Amino acid sequence: MPALPPTLESYRDQPSVLSAYNICLRLQKRIQCAIDSGKDMTKEMMYCRVLGSLFHHLPAPAVNGDLVRSVTTISSDDEKLLELGKFFYEHFIKPFMSSREHTPTPSSHSSRRSFDDPVDGTNEVPKSHESAKKHALVRDGFRCIVTKLYDGPATVDNDELEKAVMAGGMPPVETQCTHIFPQSVNANITSDSNKAKYTSSVWAVLDRFGYPGLLEDLNGANIHRLENVMTMDPTVHRQFETLKIWFVAMEEPNTYRLEAANKLWLFGRPEYVTFSTPDPEKYPLPNPTYLALHATCAKVAHLSGAREYIEEVSRRMEDTCVLAEDGGSSDILHEAILSSMWRVQSKAFV
Repeated sequence: MPALPPTLESYRDQPSVLSAYNICLRLQKRIQCAIDSGKDMTKEMMYCRVLGSLFHHLPAPAVNGDLVRSVTTISSDDEKLLELGKFFYEHFIKPFMSSREHTPTPSSHSSRRSFDDPVDGTNEVPKSHESAKKHALVRDGFRCIVTKLYDGPATVDNDELEKAVMAGGMPPVETQCTHIFPQSVNANITSDSNKAKYTSSVWAVLDRFGYPGLLEDLNGANIHRLENVMTMDPTVHRQFETLKIWFVAMEEPNTYRLEAANKLWLFGRPEYVTFSTPDPEKYPLPNPTYLALHATCAKVAHLSGAREYIEEVSRRMEDTCVLAEDGGSSDILHEAILSSMWRVQSKAFV
């Protein structure tokens, strides 16, 4: 778990931001002293570093606004600072990974259509995973947006796709319909109908970060809108959904640099990916804001050690048959409850 960077170069001329960040650095130092004395404070250190990492990767307005204010207000209370870090972990990072802890459903799409034929005659937003999958395949040319490997089921009895596969010299794969915002974040809630539920959701966190319109965009079955899905081969799909890779927007429209927490995960991948569509109105491209927020979450998860923590606890969950009587398995139980909550919510919109 890497330590927080000692400086915050992007805000060196903004003393209020630096002061708030230094609060996180001092908290990190106190936790490290406790660890050095023999205390197990793995979770506390992770919460602290989640809080500190947000200073490095959130957009400037969010840092200067809610984040600085929240940290400064409770600067002298370590417990409240850790609760704040825990809140962002449980309602920002964890939701992006919890729904990913199951085997994805491959694209069962067989078609004789040409590349340019529409799936149907309407411009309606897809309302199910299966519908989103079919529309995304058409938009993305029946292949992974990163590796450009074609979708195997779509090539069945399709002469055009079969010729394209043979010309490319690479075998087809069973692609996945990948959601940028996972289905687990959505329990069909609103900001006014269920206050308790809303305030403990990822949407409440995004409101604090300055993105109040996302709930309306993605609420309920709208989570399947084309702006929120991409066609990926199984390996890229898994890496994206577990926050191992992410997309960073370039100046050229719809062009992104592929980044990763480990350079090995980029081996054999293109450095840049450009999205395209046969019809921008009928088949809109992935939303840049959604991709930017996924990237922020992935970077914070990596810098704070949260992603590795989630994966380690998941491994321990798989290996644990009986919980320890002395409470030693409490972190496993806590993570299992969180994961099950997000998975139950996601099933309503498949």
